[in-house]
Amino acid sequence: MCHLHCNLAPAHVKVGSHCNDLLVFERSLIYAGRHPVVTGQSGETTDKKVAVHSSRRMKTLDHDAVVIGAGPAGLLTAWTIAARRHDVAVLEEHPKVGEPDHCAGLLSLSGLKILGLEPPQQVIQNTVRAARIYAPSGRSLLVERGRHEAVVVDRRKFDAWLAERAVQAHASIITGVKVRALKTHDGSVVGVETLEDGAVVQRKAIVTIDAEGVQGRLSGSVGLPMIHRTSKYPAYQYEVQGADVDDDLVEMYYGRQTAPGFFAWIIPLGDGRARVGLASDFKSKPRLEAVMRHHPIISGKLVKASVLRGIGGTVLVGLPVKKTFMSGLVVVGDAAGMVKATTGGGVVFGGISGKIAGKTAALAVSERDASARSLGRYETSWRSLLLGQMRAMYLAQRAISSFSDRGLDSLVKNADELSLTDTVKREGDMDMQGTTIAGLLANPRTMIALLSAARYISPRF
Repeated sequence: MCHLHCNLAPAHVKVGSHCNDLLVFERSLIYAGRHPVVTGQSGETTDKKVAVHSSRRMKTLDHDAVVIGAGPAGLLTAWTIAARRHDVAVLEEHPKVGEPDHCAGLLSLSGLKILGLEPPQQVIQNTVRAARIYAPSGRSLLVERGRHEAVVVDRRKFDAWLAERAVQAHASIITGVKVRALKTHDGSVVGVETLEDGAVVQRKAIVTIDAEGVQGRLSGSVGLPMIHRTSKYPAYQYEVQGADVDDDLVEMYYGRQTAPGFFAWIIPLGDGRARVGLASDFKSKPRLEAVMRHHPIISGKLVKASVLRGIGGTVLVGLPVKKTFMSGLVVVGDAAGMVKATTGGGVVFGGISGKIAGKTAALAVSERDASARSLGRYETSWRSLLLGQMRAMYLAQRAISSFSDRGLDSLVKNADELSLTDTVKREGDMDMQGTTIAGLLANPRTMIALLSAARYISPRF
C-alpha cells in the first residue's frame, strides 16, 4: 500500500522525495510538481504522472537535495542528482516551468553536445550557419564555417523538455513556490523556508543548490558574493513576423549610438519571423524601439514586420562571482555569473556548472558530508574548466566596448581586409571563445588591426 494519501493503485510505491504529509492527485502536465512512481513489480513503471500539492498539515519535508529555480542550470543539476538515485526537489516560483522566458534562444550545437542534450524537433524553431557583424558605418563581416553552427529554440518548450527529462530521472518539480529564505545552522545551509499554498514550509536538505537566476538574493543573504549591478545590463527583444531576413544568418549590430556597451541582434526563426533585440547599459527598450524605426539597416528589414510579443530580461557582462559554495550550499548558472560576457549567453556555461554541481552534490549526499571542504570540489572543477574561457571573453567584451564608433569601423574593416575570419573558421567555437581569442592574438595581422583601431579608444568605464 502506498504510504501517501493518493488516488493511484495500492500497488505503487513512492520513489521521490520524502513527502508523507502530501496530498497527491493525477495530472498530465508539470505545474505544481510531480513525483515519479513505480509499480509493486520490480523494474516496472507506470506511465502516470502525479502532481504534489501541500496539504494543510504539511510543515516540514526532508530531501537529499533542494534546487532553487527551474531554469536550465537548475534542471540539469537536478537531473544529474536524480540520475544517481538521490531524492531531489526543484522549487520554481512561477506557475509554469519556462515561463516567462527571457532568452534569445540561440544555442550552439557544440554546446548542446557538451551538455549531452539532443532537443526534440518540436523545441527547435530554426538552425543557423553563420553570423554577420555590422560596424556602425554599415560595413559588415561574415563569420561562417561552412556548416550549421547553432539552433534557435523556443525557450518555453526547451525548459519544459528539460523538466520532463528531470522528472523521468525521478526528480520532483514543484512550481508556484516562493523560497523565502535559506535556513542555516552552525554556519551551514540546511535547507530552505518556502511559502506554499499560503503555508510556511521548511524543506530540509543535505545540499541546497541556488539556481535562482541573476538576482542572487538568497546566496547573498548568507554572505556569498553577488553579481555587481554594473555587470547587469537591461535587455529587451520583440518577436516579429513579416521581416525581410536571411533565415540562415544571425545579425549583430555594434555602435554607441545603437547599443552602448553591447549590441543589437536579429535572430531568425524562419518564414519571416525573427527576434529583434538589444542590450545596453541603460534604456534598452526605448533604444530598441528607436533602432527598429530609424536604424538604416535594421529598419529596412522590418518595413512590413508586425510585433507578436515583447520580452524583457537581463544580460550579464562580467566575471563569475568569486565564491560559489559554502557548507551546505552551491551556486550555479546566472546566480554565479556563469555566462559568456561577449554575448550574454548563459545556457551552456550554466548547464556545465549545473552538471558539475549535481555530481558534487550527489557525492556529498552519498558520503553524508556537505561541508565546505566537500562542496569546494565544485568550484575547483568549474574554475579549471571554464574560468580561463570566461576571463578571455570578459576582456574581449571590455575591449570592444572601449572603442568609439570610428574604432569599431576600423576594426571590422581591417578584420575583413586582413582575412582574420580565417582564424575563426579554423578555430572558432561559439561557447569556448577564449580559444578563438587566443588564436587571433597569436596572429600578427590581429595586432595590426588592433593597433589601427587603438587610435579610437574612448573608454566608457
